[in-house]
Amino acid sequence: MTETNLQKSERVISKILDHLMSLGLQQGTQLKFKDLDLPNDYKPIYNGCCLWLIEEGIVRSSKSQPLGGNLRMLSPMITSRGFALLDQSFTVGKDKMRVGQAVKEVADGQRNYAGIGDFVGGLLGSFTKSMAR
Repeated sequence: MTETNLQKSERVISKILDHLMSLGLQQGTQLKFKDLDLPNDYKPIYNGCCLWLIEEGIVRSSKSQPLGGNLRMLSPMITSRGFALLDQSFTVGKDKMRVGQAVKEVADGQRNYAGIGDFVGGLLGSFTKSMAR
């Protein structure tokens, strides 16, 4: 089955967050599309996902530079708001899970939430709740 652009976006966002969680809070790192180990048909989605994560305050980067048509983020890190979001729980069917767990499962290709709106709804819903506090 062919993935929709929403499903690709979900996967790219998850891969970015999973990669940044593995780096921790380090200066001098960078993130490029090729670091995510995704097929080339995800490239058109990558820039938008990077910019969305930055604009939503989930990730910060000291600088974003074009690199062969795709962004390269320098010293990217998950923000305190991003870590709070990853710790939020949301409901999947009858089960509750943390956004961070869902991110890991989507990044590893174990699960896909976009088809039923759970992942995106959980991510955006948790973010909206954290903004209201």
